[in-house]
Amino acid sequence: MARVMLVHQPVAGGVARHVSDLASGMRAAGHEVILCGPSPLAGAPGDHVELRMGRSVSPTGDAPAMRRLTALVGELAPDLVHAHSSKAGALARLARLLHPRVPVVYTPHGYAFAGHFKRESERRAYRLAERALAPLASRVIAVCEAEARLARGVGPPGRVRVVHNGVGPGGDRAPSGLGGPGAPVVCALTELRPGKGVENLLEAFARPAPELDHARLTVWGAGPDLEGLRARAAALGIAERVTFAGATADPLGAIASADVFVLPSLAEAFPYVVLEAMSVARPVVASDVGGVREALDCGRAGVLVAPGDVGALATALRSLLSDPNGARALAAAGAQRVRQRFGTEQMVQRTLAVYGELIPLRAGQPSRLPETE
Repeated sequence: MARVMLVHQPVAGGVARHVSDLASGMRAAGHEVILCGPSPLAGAPGDHVELRMGRSVSPTGDAPAMRRLTALVGELAPDLVHAHSSKAGALARLARLLHPRVPVVYTPHGYAFAGHFKRESERRAYRLAERALAPLASRVIAVCEAEARLARGVGPPGRVRVVHNGVGPGGDRAPSGLGGPGAPVVCALTELRPGKGVENLLEAFARPAPELDHARLTVWGAGPDLEGLRARAAALGIAERVTFAGATADPLGAIASADVFVLPSLAEAFPYVVLEAMSVARPVVASDVGGVREALDCGRAGVLVAPGDVGALATALRSLLSDPNGARALAAAGAQRVRQRFGTEQMVQRTLAVYGELIPLRAGQPSRLPETE
């Protein structure tokens, strides 16, 4: 049995789900899990230890967080620390300076420097920070091959492993009614903040076309851009056909209520929401960013469009709404691909295999061996 500390910054969204699923799987396999983050994760087993840290860089907040994490590693004596997200990854790697014998595994869940920036100088600063911290990670687990390529570009390539995100079965869901008597529904589920591309989805939805003129768009999610997006929908003359439904505790139900799912993001790693849409057999239109191409089997299990290309997005939506049989075939291919390649159990077992490169995992062995690299 191993004692593993999972350090995380987000307490909601895909990263939180990943950590929660990983914690559950590790507990089921007989390992001890310590969750360390700003607040407990819904549904996650194991002990929770508070570690206050924000998403943005803050010297006044980050220095106390690093001291706190360093102390926790000394007090709780984990066999391994696995940090999730850029902020948690930075703190955990810096803490290793005082605890060099405790291996640190880092999962970026989307490198900060690969995100959406208004100024190139910000991107360069984040890349330099990752280069400086890279030698302190025992392993980097990338959630897709696209992220692994970035990891190899900023740190030792031999430490990089790929473990795709995984989801459970989507279950039986009511037929979407695509092509039926009711108006078709297109939906997105995302944070409403810069870089998520919802403004491009609104522009595409407003393009004149018979397939779109009688369709409805539901946008699930919350965030700082909500009022601006409402105003944009009104300016485009589509406010009556667009619903901003807010956050949801049932993402699978929200996605399954639509006929087509759209991910219009300008940057992503390997988004859970695409896997969720595939798991409930909904046709997917998604920006070709990060590992989305890997999820959609290079376009064989969904439609890929260039990020920010409003025209291509509108064309893809028209194509699916005008071809119900083709849409169903894509949806079926997506559901099958998730079952075969992207299950939660597969994700947990592959992560444990990476841990096994650094520490013993079988009962009866010493709690820790010296790390060799």
